[in-house]
Amino acid sequence: MFGNLRSLIAYPKLRLASWNQARGEREEGERLFEEADYEGAELHLAQAIVGSEQRQEPPNQRISLRLEMGEAQRRQFAASGNLEKLAAAEVTVRSAYDLASRTNERELLVESLDSLGAIEADRGHLDEAGRLLEEAAALEAKLKHREPMLMARRKHRLGLLRQRQGRLQEAAELVAASAEIHERVLGENHASTAHRFSDLGAVYYAMGNHAEAQRCLRRAIRVHEQQRGLESPDAVADLKMLTESLEACGDIDGAAAQFERVLTLKLRTVGTNIDAVAEVQYQLALRYCGWRRYSRARELLMEVVGTFKRTGGARLARGYEALAEIEENTGHYHEALRELARAGKVWESVKVEYATELIRNLEHRIFLFDLLRQPREVEYLREQVAALTQANRLAPAG
Repeated sequence: MFGNLRSLIAYPKLRLASWNQARGEREEGERLFEEADYEGAELHLAQAIVGSEQRQEPPNQRISLRLEMGEAQRRQFAASGNLEKLAAAEVTVRSAYDLASRTNERELLVESLDSLGAIEADRGHLDEAGRLLEEAAALEAKLKHREPMLMARRKHRLGLLRQRQGRLQEAAELVAASAEIHERVLGENHASTAHRFSDLGAVYYAMGNHAEAQRCLRRAIRVHEQQRGLESPDAVADLKMLTESLEACGDIDGAAAQFERVLTLKLRTVGTNIDAVAEVQYQLALRYCGWRRYSRARELLMEVVGTFKRTGGARLARGYEALAEIEENTGHYHEALRELARAGKVWESVKVEYATELIRNLEHRIFLFDLLRQPREVEYLREQVAALTQANRLAPAG
């Protein structure tokens, strides 16, 4: 009698332990997913699925687990390009779709269609991806409860598909609708809202609608700068596109102002790395050269050269050569040759690694001396080029 009683007491405890273990597997899988450890997330979610099936948990829980694992598998494909992971994701999500169909879990059926659409988009099957996402939208329209963020993600995905298909007006409408939902639900200062405005800016940029592109990109930059700084990848990408948009519509002053703002923030940073500042100055100087604003370009490059003189090397040589380009473009060939000669000395000091750059430097000096009709210098430099070229050919054999 007591033996039977003990077993009756132990049975619920065993079930509770099993349930706790399964819940732990799911929580760990979701934690790893948030940390972008998608391989680890897949392993724990797979264990959670096995336990869920053994206990015959409610269909919605079993379907959700499959969708989570399918997304972990799809993210692994996105990170590595491993097509086996994408195929595995499709198998996992289709099992979720089948279970949702059999049990009439309509909301999860919509999510399954969204996930299948994302998988087809990853494969490059844009028409099929679009069909699945539109089917999900039609099914969701019949539901009493509509999840706004799921709708926003679907509109975003479908918008990006339309952009890839060249259907830009549709793309703009869909991504704009997604951005509006993000702003309403999450707020204008949420990172996800900023991402959507970045994407919308890219669509408008592709359409040639620079006024709208710049409006969206400025909004995105403001949030990305507040949350992660102007040097974050998101802010840098936004700034690059904003600058290109300003250039494309002829607003060179606006483009320059954006880059100068980055430089000013660098200079204000406490304990900033002066080499990092010089790198920004160098890139900005090249932009000014492209805009033919040589005075500002020269100012920046003089500071770049002053910084890199401490360490020498390739960055110093490139600074001199950029100054030479300004002098050449303004018709000052003798000054250009002077800067090229300075760069050449630096290349010579590191010619084991940069022999090709030294040869290119010499060849350009030959070109300028030829323009100035100075044959002795031309002949001398040609001999140097020939000797360096021969040494380069023999170097691998030695």
